[in-house]
Amino acid sequence: AESNLTTIEGGGSFLPADSRAPGATPYGRILHFGIREHAMGAICNGIAYDGLFRASGATFTVFADYLRPSIRIAALAHLPVTYIFTHDSVGVGEDGPTHQPVETVSGLRVFPNLDVMRPGDPEEAVGAFVAAMERIDGPTALILTRQKVATQAEMPAKGRREGALRGGYVIVRETAPLELILLASGSELEHAVDAATKIGSGVRVVSMPCMERFDRQSPDYRESVLPASCRKRIAIEAGVSGLWYKYVGLDGKVLGIDRFGISAPCPVVMKELGMTADAVVEAAASWA
Repeated sequence: AESNLTTIEGGGSFLPADSRAPGATPYGRILHFGIREHAMGAICNGIAYDGLFRASGATFTVFADYLRPSIRIAALAHLPVTYIFTHDSVGVGEDGPTHQPVETVSGLRVFPNLDVMRPGDPEEAVGAFVAAMERIDGPTALILTRQKVATQAEMPAKGRREGALRGGYVIVRETAPLELILLASGSELEHAVDAATKIGSGVRVVSMPCMERFDRQSPDYRESVLPASCRKRIAIEAGVSGLWYKYVGLDGKVLGIDRFGISAPCPVVMKELGMTADAVVEAAASWA
């Protein structure tokens, strides 16, 4: 859809040839579902069952709940459907709490066999799309922001793309003995990176665009990213906090949003709800 920036240029709209709608053709590659999210998911499943084409469906993240039954079937039946869920957090801003997903992304992560990828910069987004297109044994949900995010150019593009394919990786490495690990996904990655520069040289930043892919990596790789010897960890994500505790442990902290949002411009909402680099710095400084 145009609102998700997912329209295929020149793809044509799947409509009768005599339709007066722009781009109408019975050979169109774009199906306009409007607000029929469950039908969209079910039809994507049907296309995937046939196997000739790859299908993707797009809507705002908060409306993913309307197609949960079809997502469950895709995961259960190992169908390579791609979901493109945009407007992924309270960063939606003035649309208010009805359109600000806080529980939705975690609600998707609990599906067995669904890869949920929330990239933190353009190169991670490329890696996430490659992961979705290469996957043949199950569906992938791409979780994307409405607001702009910073490009983490300190690491080469290749490293960020490959890191996204692994699900989690070290995007900023400490230059002194490791004292603290910051974890983040999506639009909060830039806050973790900014906070690391303010806290000190013993800080590592781990980008975690996809928990499911990271959990499938070898024990040695996971240990290299999150060494057990460092128990001082802080995760930040603009959503409910619960799932992050499996990475930060009982000694760690999670800066999440365990409440519904507010209606205000994106920067105001993010600051009010603690999604800032300064909030990460404060959390690190408050450690006993």
